[in-house]
Amino acid sequence: MPPETWLAADGTAVSIRPIRAADLALEVEFARRLSPRSLYQRLMSTRTPSLEELRRFADIDPERELALIATVRAGDRERQVGVVRYVREPSTERAEIAIVLADEWQGRGLGTRLLRGLIAAARKAKLQCLTGTALSTNDAVLALGRKLGFLLEADPRSATVTHLTLDLARAPLLDEVAGAARGDEDVSADEARTGQGARPVSDSCVVTPATPRSPLP
Repeated sequence: MPPETWLAADGTAVSIRPIRAADLALEVEFARRLSPRSLYQRLMSTRTPSLEELRRFADIDPERELALIATVRAGDRERQVGVVRYVREPSTERAEIAIVLADEWQGRGLGTRLLRGLIAAARKAKLQCLTGTALSTNDAVLALGRKLGFLLEADPRSATVTHLTLDLARAPLLDEVAGAARGDEDVSADEARTGQGARPVSDSCVVTPATPRSPLP
């Protein structure tokens, strides 16, 4: 997948490309610059990711994973400002997703652009379902999910967790329709609480309450 350039509303050029093992230093700096709140929303924990975890984030298995990073120029060097990824579940056409943005890039449309790119790549990989897990207080991610057609469901075992599911087979153009209607503008926290979710998913995309879920590593 070749790199793409996306222009933010203020004219900043953002490069979006697949992550490489050589991007470890970018990933380390990116994680260290995240606020405690952003880290907690990403990991659902107060812990800080270890160097080994960050190495795993950068050195992915291309047979079952994809991670797209967003970078900008910071003087004479590259700086990572966002990442979205999926990990395919073994022996299925499903994948679990995760997204995190640098604090200063939240609410500027980058999340929409990254997730739309991941959805398009998932379709090319013949995946049928994308699933994710977010804190129920993470209004920005819930709004983004609704905008791009994900069905949102509260975890029956914990009111603090919400599951997101996108049935790619049933709604093949849903993200493109949403993008055409709203562009790359991110949605507000109020829309997270009032927006409508996607149509119900097919049986092949349903996760039963007994199926354990956890944030991506």
